[in-house]
Amino acid sequence: MKKVLYILFTTLLATTCLNAQNIEFKSKNFKDNSEGLKQALESIKKGDGFLKQAEKAIEEKKENLAIFYYEQALTNYLDAQKFNPNNSELNFNLGKCYLNTWEKSKAAAHLEKAISLDEENIDADAYYLLAQSYKYLNEYDKAVESYKEYQLTLSKKQLQNTKRALKNEILDTQNAKKLFEKPVRVFVSNMEDINTPYSDYSASITADEEFMIFNSRRPDATGGKKDVDGKYFSDVYIMYKKDGKWQKPVNMGPPLNTDGHDEAVALSPDGQQMYLHKVDAGNNSNIYESKLVRDKWGDPIVMPTTINTTFNETQASFSHDGIKIYFISDQMGNPDIFFSGIMDRKRNQWGKGQRIGYDLYTPLDEGAIYYHPDGKTMYFSSKGHNSMGGYDIFKTVQGKDGIWSKPENMGYPINTPYDEKYFTITANGKYAYVTSNREGGEGEWDIYRMRFLGPEKPNMVDNEDQLLASIAQPIREIKPEPPVEVITMNLTILKGRILDDFTKKPVLADIEIYDNVKNQMVALFHSNELTGKFLVSLPSGVNYGIAVKAEGYLFHSENFDLPELSDYQLIEKDIYLKNIAIGSKVILKNIFFDSGQSKLRPESTSELTRLIELLNYAPNLCVEISGHTDNVGGEAYNIKLSEDRANAVVNYLVQKGISKARLTAKGYGPKKPIASNDNAEGRQQNRRTEFEIVKN
Repeated sequence: MKKVLYILFTTLLATTCLNAQNIEFKSKNFKDNSEGLKQALESIKKGDGFLKQAEKAIEEKKENLAIFYYEQALTNYLDAQKFNPNNSELNFNLGKCYLNTWEKSKAAAHLEKAISLDEENIDADAYYLLAQSYKYLNEYDKAVESYKEYQLTLSKKQLQNTKRALKNEILDTQNAKKLFEKPVRVFVSNMEDINTPYSDYSASITADEEFMIFNSRRPDATGGKKDVDGKYFSDVYIMYKKDGKWQKPVNMGPPLNTDGHDEAVALSPDGQQMYLHKVDAGNNSNIYESKLVRDKWGDPIVMPTTINTTFNETQASFSHDGIKIYFISDQMGNPDIFFSGIMDRKRNQWGKGQRIGYDLYTPLDEGAIYYHPDGKTMYFSSKGHNSMGGYDIFKTVQGKDGIWSKPENMGYPINTPYDEKYFTITANGKYAYVTSNREGGEGEWDIYRMRFLGPEKPNMVDNEDQLLASIAQPIREIKPEPPVEVITMNLTILKGRILDDFTKKPVLADIEIYDNVKNQMVALFHSNELTGKFLVSLPSGVNYGIAVKAEGYLFHSENFDLPELSDYQLIEKDIYLKNIAIGSKVILKNIFFDSGQSKLRPESTSELTRLIELLNYAPNLCVEISGHTDNVGGEAYNIKLSEDRANAVVNYLVQKGISKARLTAKGYGPKKPIASNDNAEGRQQNRRTEFEIVKN
């Protein structure tokens, strides 16, 4: 069988260059052009030198430098090829170089020619490289045959060392074919307005897509200098969305950008924090953090040594609640996914980084990571798992038990045989931004926008069209089914501004997020001092209490009880904080009673604690606690129920040490509605507990 396979494969290659034969770069073959031969040999010598440097850079994991040397080798080899296009070794080296530069699709033709010119003496690696190159042409069956042919060229000892790896290569190629033949429903578009002939990569967006940051190695980089790879140093750029369209990107300048390489790797969902990647003087990669203060980004501060090690930490992502960081580190050998949790916010103390779930790491490299604001979904790039080739984007979901699901390849055309290394997706799950070096781009790395189309709409058969139908074979009218909804994330985004209720000016405030069932704070955010803007991500499945606090103001209360599988929603709401003054009222939206009952539910504890803190903070404050109902039922009953509920709150406060003399309980029943009682939403708003300052 092996012999038959060999004959078929070599016959196929022979037909591509039927009359060609290998021509050595020797004087006897070029008697009439000795000067041309001399120049060609000089070009080959230079190319060989660059090729050795490229292979050394690969060993040292200096990818960009390796590409530079491969490009230099390619330039020299192409000069030699103009003189003699029919040399097997030269075509082999051309194929190898193309395979390691940005023009990978050109490799196959040269490798095919190299084999056909001298199949008896060709380097065995030619078959392996040819298999790789076929994948970039989406010719997966040819790739499998080339892998098998490569296997035939190996000695018994070589085969023993590579058999498992080759088997995995073949399985991955067959899997790539399946993905290619069954594409996912997504519309891919190159972001031509921001991509340049240079590298543009690693886009990060806020949860509401208000602005995007990305990296670029374009000529207007800070300092305008080039690295040893001949490309400009990378800088961080920002662009805003206006009326649904992305505006022109702008270099973010100092202190984020310097004369060296500066790369942003993640943006927090609210756009107030950023992780960056920098290389120190010892050539060690570290993660830095910068925070937005008013309208200025602060100096990047290196993350602590529990995250940054003596190894390389290159990529990172924020968790939705800001209490974890997920990052890529090669401290265990190949780059893998790690995470760390905050231990002390004020001191910026983080726990020691730990490698994430067993099913997520492979013997191959993980590239970049994005943790979605839904609090359970992670996207990452990897050369392992069932990649189509190079880096692919994978998705995994964390279960209630904390275990991450088996990574799922996002499919073609999100992934290709090229590298898809950086990925971010909108909060609603409808759009994603992917960085890829796939063929047809504007530059080396390009940013692509992906629009998920959802399941295909099947057709359904409707009534017979009696006018057109024949008696023997009725024709039925084909109608599309109603639109199929795109699956969205289980997440609520709350955004708006924190403003002074009287002056309407922005307020710098703390936004505390509580799990009312567990009675514990699960996240802490801050509004922007200059604009008052805030954004919080609330994954479904939690009864959230939200407390907005600022010095000199009464706290503001919000409640979001989100069922486990509630759909994505974006809520925009400005919050007005009231001064601590007589007549100021606050609705206690996280005080809970069972229907028709006046016993406080345990979920009320966090809200009551905040009220106690306020009364202790202002010891001269006297307040009225008032209960209110809707108009369903008898008025006398509702007044009694509301009064009992107000007394329940007062009694709780007294038990916790607040003087009874400072508290008044009052039940108003349905007498003071704040919304219409004609609908369920209005009636729900009217059922409330308030406090009002009556003395200060």
